[in-house]
Amino acid sequence: MEQRLFDDFKKPEPKAWQNQIIKELKGKSIEELNWKIAGVEGKPFYTEEDLPDSLPQLQSPNQQAEALGIRNWVNYQVIKVDSEKEANEKALLALNNGATGILFQLIAVPNFDILLKDVLLNYCQIGFEIENGAESLMNAFEAYVKAKGINENEVRGFIRSNESPFLSKLRNFRFFLSEEKNENASLGLALLLAKTIDVIDTNTTTTEEVQAWFNQLQFNLNVGESYFLEIARHRALRILVAQLANSYGFELALNIIQISSSSGQWNEPTKDEYNYLLRATTEAMTAIIGGTDAVIIQPFHQLFPKNTAQGERIARNISTILKDESYLDKTLDPSAGSYYIESLTAQLVEKSWGILQQIEEKGGLKNLSENDINALAL
Repeated sequence: MEQRLFDDFKKPEPKAWQNQIIKELKGKSIEELNWKIAGVEGKPFYTEEDLPDSLPQLQSPNQQAEALGIRNWVNYQVIKVDSEKEANEKALLALNNGATGILFQLIAVPNFDILLKDVLLNYCQIGFEIENGAESLMNAFEAYVKAKGINENEVRGFIRSNESPFLSKLRNFRFFLSEEKNENASLGLALLLAKTIDVIDTNTTTTEEVQAWFNQLQFNLNVGESYFLEIARHRALRILVAQLANSYGFELALNIIQISSSSGQWNEPTKDEYNYLLRATTEAMTAIIGGTDAVIIQPFHQLFPKNTAQGERIARNISTILKDESYLDKTLDPSAGSYYIESLTAQLVEKSWGILQQIEEKGGLKNLSENDINALAL
């Protein structure tokens, strides 16, 4: 006979939890324990009754699980390019010591023969960040890939620019679309979706073109300090992007959606600068648990002005530690089924979608002033 370990334990009902809390409060109202942060409302405790009706599978097992772990994300090393030769040396050092992607910060189109010398593009991902001249940069990179005889389908990464978005001829190379910093979590997600709608509506006329754009956009979240909320924001964004694609008339697989997560610049005032290291680690952890596809941690140059290489190494090693010592690459979607996080995720999805509908009813993001946008958070 099968013996169940917990048969002797009675399943607690929500009412029992509530009564116990009221007893412990000794006359204070339980409503005082309700909270609100970044526009999200919360309760003092959660139970199975708080789970949404359906729980989507938000993460898929990595196809190279034996080599890379069942849960894989790209660990980007950020490198400012002042000299192609020096940047190349830094890139090779990073790739040989834990980085799986390089984000080159550029001011002009580089000599790719020097910048990417000995970099195996089919084994890592490459990102480019440039203020102006993004299309010229992409054309030069595409020409480099073709001239070297590299399989175009194996070249992965993204380009980030303030210029108008465009699609690369490299089908797995994406245009970076980032959220703007916003104190209201739901509004921030809604604005990113509204920006996506503007990009797609401006550049497409057919469903096939819409699909192509969704397949080549890299959605980026700027990671904040609220631990559980950041996990929920990442999960909610994946659901919302799929929901947005569905509104265009097609189904977008969740594993097609690419989300990256970026840290801050580590230049805010602080009593102990080394707290940045802990903050960067917890922020990266929330992004990974939330299902990010790429972690971009800015180097700690402000902490080590006389030894910038150390600041770069520490930023790079955070992902390595979370993989090799915390084993986050061994677990698929660890927050799935959590009463609290699933409830937060559902709330973010509902509120963000509601705000997005208000934006579209007013004619889209381009028709809203800053005051109009702020009013949406109320």
